[in-house]
Amino acid sequence: MSYTQQISRYSAEFAFDKIPASAIKATKLVVLDALGALIVASPTRYQAVKIIGDLVKCLGGTPECTILGRDFKSSALNAALVMGTMGYVADIEGGEMSRIHAPAVFVPTALVMGERQDADGKKFIASLVLAYDIAGRVSDAARSNKFYPHSFHPSSVFGTFGAAAVAGFNLGLNAPAFADAYGLAGLMASGLMSWVDDPTEHSRPFVMGNAARNGILAALLAKMGFGGPQGIFDAGKYNIYDAFSDEMHLDSLLNGLGTEFLVEKALTFKLYYCCGDIQPGIYALLKILEENSIETSEIREIVMTVKGDHKARIDNNPLKSHNAQYILAVAAVNRESRWDDFVIDHTNNREIQKMLGLIKLQGSDLLSKYPFATTILQVKTENGSIFEKKIVPSQEAMNWMNTGIPLTQNDLEERFLAMTTSLIGSGEGKQIIKAVNSLESLSSVRELLSLIQFE
Repeated sequence: MSYTQQISRYSAEFAFDKIPASAIKATKLVVLDALGALIVASPTRYQAVKIIGDLVKCLGGTPECTILGRDFKSSALNAALVMGTMGYVADIEGGEMSRIHAPAVFVPTALVMGERQDADGKKFIASLVLAYDIAGRVSDAARSNKFYPHSFHPSSVFGTFGAAAVAGFNLGLNAPAFADAYGLAGLMASGLMSWVDDPTEHSRPFVMGNAARNGILAALLAKMGFGGPQGIFDAGKYNIYDAFSDEMHLDSLLNGLGTEFLVEKALTFKLYYCCGDIQPGIYALLKILEENSIETSEIREIVMTVKGDHKARIDNNPLKSHNAQYILAVAAVNRESRWDDFVIDHTNNREIQKMLGLIKLQGSDLLSKYPFATTILQVKTENGSIFEKKIVPSQEAMNWMNTGIPLTQNDLEERFLAMTTSLIGSGEGKQIIKAVNSLESLSSVRELLSLIQFE
């Protein structure tokens, strides 16, 4: 059997009872974190979410699926476009793996399709575990020495395959139909990194919404008998590896499939509202300032050193969420991370404007032997003192994003409430936590969605 046939058969035969308890637990953690990101992404806060939601309202559509924060429902495709955009707009979601901001695409898709098909909690969990397994392995098969080969965003490209897995599982596709769905997903997989030049930050999350929508479209078409390319994951003519990568590692497609569940490798979660590459720098900066009682007025210079090939991604980027100097300046003055850090232009604040001129970002190839996003942060004060922290991200299964700081489930639950209470109330937040902790017992995904009511 070809790689595509084996993956399609695996997808069609997948079931909740094949998932170990450890993967079920991991999925619940990812879901809670992603729900927090979705709730934070209120349309009253983010223009990207409001505009796409307004567009969907104008378009209409069968009122079958909820759009969080809005007073109307729409079709699965329309709802997925909005919800997927919401999943990434605040840049606070964790659960990443294999170069993919996985929960930003997969959890919204699972909520949309779970509601449409009235799926129970077990099916909801299984659809997400399957999405991680398929999308992660396809992304790994297309891995390259270049982080963004051919200028494509891995999250939106390979996220489309994961969304197709979620939707196909909910629709009960058989193996041949899954092959069609994955083939059609490949035809629609896209998302250029060109959004790095969009200071509105509208197009950055849009590619996630597009991935969620296109994955569902692929599965719906396959369910109706629409044909697609039959060897999308194979090394045939005009293959996805030529399109999206410079390399091809087909052994990654089947290694551990059915015995190793990739969602268990995705338990890193963000502390701050910004790009993951900047997270360790913020953590180190705030720790230095706190531990040494350094006032903002005492700072003479802040130097953040990252891996040489990481510097370009966060060095004075037009997007504030990916601009290390801007995010560090805001953190240094406010001593915290807030949802509006990159939504509002804080350069009008004189203190932040001054701090921007004191921050230097540099790349070092000497850090190449260390894990992803290893960072050295140095604070120099007016009296000549120098304070330094080196952050080496942990390889443990569960930690705060790129800081290596271990966390507990209680930490995640407290963080969820802190993020969402102002929008939905603490009582509602605690009900959501309870529902997620017993997710496999839910008779319908609709029960979970009904708990998310914005005040």
